[in-house]
Amino acid sequence: MNKKTMIMLFLVLLLISAPVIYVQGTLLRLENQVRHYLITEENIDEKAIVSLNGVFGKLPNFSVEVIFADEPDVRYFYADIDGKIVPVHTSLKPEGYQYKHK
Repeated sequence: MNKKTMIMLFLVLLLISAPVIYVQGTLLRLENQVRHYLITEENIDEKAIVSLNGVFGKLPNFSVEVIFADEPDVRYFYADIDGKIVPVHTSLKPEGYQYKHK
């Protein structure tokens, strides 16, 4: 391969990988912010958090799905809105269900 082809290949790879790196970095940062929020502001024991998974999707573009040990079949979603971590929605349960972490 000549030098020009190598440079073009590098630029194409950079253009393809930059958005992926940005999204993954943003999700990881948001997961850490939500973990910190739940432990420090909501006083939830870290052992009560089964999983935190960053999600890239519709509005809000970035959110974190949280599953708690005492409600393993409910998914809570948190997002950063105007610099604050807030719960944005939960998975739907039958009418009358009492969510424990709202």
